[in-house]
Amino acid sequence: MQLRWIASSRASWAHAATAIAAGAPLADAALTEQLAPPVFRLKQWLAEQSVPERFWEHLPPLAAGIPRNDELASVLLTKTVGRDRAEGLKNWLAAVLREVELPWSQRFPELTDELALRAQPLREQWEARGPGLMRLLGHLTEVGLLVESADVILVQPVLGGGGEAQLSYNSIRIEAVLADPIPELPELARLAWLVAQLNLDLPMYQELLTEMPGARWTPLQVSRLSMLPAVLAAAEQVELARFDPTTMRQALQSWCGCQDNLETVATNISAWWETYRGAKPPFAVALRALAEMLAS
Repeated sequence: MQLRWIASSRASWAHAATAIAAGAPLADAALTEQLAPPVFRLKQWLAEQSVPERFWEHLPPLAAGIPRNDELASVLLTKTVGRDRAEGLKNWLAAVLREVELPWSQRFPELTDELALRAQPLREQWEARGPGLMRLLGHLTEVGLLVESADVILVQPVLGGGGEAQLSYNSIRIEAVLADPIPELPELARLAWLVAQLNLDLPMYQELLTEMPGARWTPLQVSRLSMLPAVLAAAEQVELARFDPTTMRQALQSWCGCQDNLETVATNISAWWETYRGAKPPFAVALRALAEMLAS
């Protein structure tokens, strides 16, 4: 597996804006005060224009690769509301994106270089232990589950540690923290968990994950949860982390943002993993079984 490491100031402010829009508190109250007003204007405008919520999924990965806000606005709208509507809306969106970016660039003028330096310890850990960890993960699940290459987009830590798998872009973004926020859950394990999700949007995995009436987990959320026990089991074999109920609950809270019914969800996922390891069906079939377990 080949990883391309990309330090990005633009993805960083987009990451922070996405967090604010989702109601996640930033670690820096002053930064929240600067960014929140334009982010809330943007959120309100998106609702008024009936722009789908997936707008926020596209914003950070596209910002990482598009240097101009007018072009970024055009691509975002084309992907969410279509080319015809994008033409009439892009100028307003570009203006608000600039409002978000301006205080960010003033606060962090040399951020790209700083991120590259901050991420060096994680890169060194990956080079030393990442390939072995992913080989174990492939052995525990399916070799075809893992991508051959991916981009790792490094962003400013605004949540005190965080990340997201960006499946449509074959990339992940991860906050470049200087130390593990939770010593029992090293950031190297989080990185492996994020990268492990990237192939889970393939039809062979998603075609059995139809939406279930009343289910509180979407197909992609089920996919994310399925990788937790796999990564923790692999991490335990290389003495990186423990695979026990306490660590599972910590990962659910810290990595997945789960708060409700934490004990039940952790127990169900662990039981599902034990069943999967004993029977070893195709992983797509196991995903469906996990979705049904969580739905019930």
